[in-house]
Formats: sequence, C-alpha cells, structure tokens
Amino acid sequence: MEIKKRVIATWIGLSLVSMGAVSGELKSLTSEVQQREFRDGSAHTEWTLGKGSYTINDDYRFWFDVDKDYFDNNDSANQDGWDTEFGIGQKVGELAGYDVTLNYIYRYDARWEHGNSNKGWNQGQYIFSPFLDKTVSLFGKEMDFGIELWTQVGTVDENSLQDISGWETNFYLSGDLSDSWNLSLALYNLNYYDKAEDEYDYQAGTENYLTYSLPLGAGFTFKIENYIEAYYTPDSEYTWVSAHIEPALHFKESFNEHVSFHAKVSYEVVDWEYNSVNNVTAYNDTSNNEMQVLIGIHVK
Repeated sequence: MEIKKRVIATWIGLSLVSMGAVSGELKSLTSEVQQREFRDGSAHTEWTLGKGSYTINDDYRFWFDVDKDYFDNNDSANQDGWDTEFGIGQKVGELAGYDVTLNYIYRYDARWEHGNSNKGWNQGQYIFSPFLDKTVSLFGKEMDFGIELWTQVGTVDENSLQDISGWETNFYLSGDLSDSWNLSLALYNLNYYDKAEDEYDYQAGTENYLTYSLPLGAGFTFKIENYIEAYYTPDSEYTWVSAHIEPALHFKESFNEHVSFHAKVSYEVVDWEYNSVNNVTAYNDTSNNEMQVLIGIHVK
C-alpha cells in the first residue's frame, strides 16, 4: 500500500534527522505496545513506532507520534490502520501574561479492512493552532491553564476542504491537587461542517480526569483513573457520554539516566457509554469493560 509506505518513510526520515541532530536536542523518544481487550470480544492493538520531540533551537521544536493500529471486531471484519501526527511549535513571546506558541500540525489517519486496502478510508489534515498558556493559582495550588485556537487550513484526501473543515476554541486546566491527586480538565468548543445538512454545526465537549496515585516502591505505583468525556450538539440534540473508573498498576525501571522501561496493567471496574438523539436514548451500556496491558521504552 503506497500510503502506508509513505507514512513509514516519513517517520523513519524524521526520526533519523532528530537522532542525528546536535547532542542534547532530543527531548524524548518513546516506543510502546498497548493491548486493549473488551468484554464484548473486540480488541485493539496499538503499536507506537515512535513518539517524541526534540528542540530545533530556542524558538522551535519538532514532535511526532506514529501509531499502527489493529482492530479485532466481534461483529464486523477486522481492520488495520494508521494514526499519526507531526508538528512544529514556534515560540513567539508573551501576550497579556500568556506564553504564546504557534503550532503547525500535519495529521494522517487511515483504516481499512484487514487484507483489503480498497475497503477503508484515509484522511490527511493540515492544522494551524496557536496555544496560550500560563500558571494560575487554584485551590492553593499552582495549575497550568491553556487556551488553544485550532483551525484546519488544508487537506489531502478525496474530500473537499469544506467536508472536514472547522475551527475550535479549547480551554485546559491541569495540575496536582496534592501529593496523591491530579486533576486534568478540558472544555472544547467545536464548529464543524455537516455535509448532510450543508451547514456548520456547533458542538460543546468536555474531557476530565481525576487520578489518584500511590507509590508502592521497587518501581511500582498504584493508580485509579476517574474519567468522563461528553459532547453535545444542540442542532440535532445529540449527546454522547463515556465514563470509567480504572485502577491500574504501573511499573518503571531506569537502565541509566537516558533509557527506561515502563509497563501498565489496568481494568475498568466501572464503564459507561451513552448516546441519545433528539432526547431519545440510542445506546446505554455499562457492561463493555476494558482491560489494558502496555509495555514500552522511553529515551530522553
């Protein structure tokens, strides 16, 4: 598949450039495999060939994330896919107390039926995304607050730019509430083109994490992730909600100051997914719990 070869070649080329840069510029490089098993019999394997970043100079940095996906579906044909992102961040100074970064992003996503690349889809996006961030005081703690402006400026798939165009204004807040608790909040304001209605629709969303951590010693940490994500589209009165409570056992072992191994095993003891259209429930499930196993290597 020519597209697959292009993605691999791009990733290898960019990785070699980063590894060959002046010593000390590489900030991080991670490769890992994640296996997700669901109670309904489906599964998702994600192989992160590489994700990381390096500093080009004081004002520019480059990052990349290249994932190969394998989907085992219990009620349809199995699928393969790519999920990739490449970006350059440019620091441009300060504005009203915020540090401002201009992000130039390329994303490529694809999915096709296993063994038949003609049955599937692919999409490439060029994105311009200014990001403003500052440190704020909340609950007596210092928190990171960010504002993201996002717009698509081009595409390279068979659809027109309008078909998948849109813009966003997003807000983020994250930080430690204590030695054991961490909070991460996101509020999304999306405007996207609805091809069926030939108009732009507004959608509001939120994605929130409250995580408890307990170090156990010998490289092990016990965590409980409390998560909820939700979206609402007023025009169609469409609501989607996903939530879980997920205990996990993490392990990390450093080989030296630059290389470390990490692993995780987790299970959703509570899982809920819900959606409705025009205030009529279309899906409401609390039984498709997920088990996850992850192993990886990190270089810095």
